Amino acid sequence: MIANHKQLEVTQEQLRRLELALAELRSSASETEFRSQAPPVIEHIHRLRNEIDTYLGISEMESLLI
Repeated sequence: MIANHKQLEVTQEQLRRLELALAELRSSASETEFRSQAPPVIEHIHRLRNEIDTYLGISEMESLLI
């Protein structure tokens, strides 16, 4: 859980690195390798995005808009 701006910056950097790693995997791995190796990376990306959205209040605002 992100509690302050510094943690937000660290989490954003982690997210950036995971996205770059996923892009590299996508371009260098076979389809079979990608399908077997990508899911945990994608899940981690989703978790980090959710943490960022929660800290920034995006999740809360989305629930009000629906």
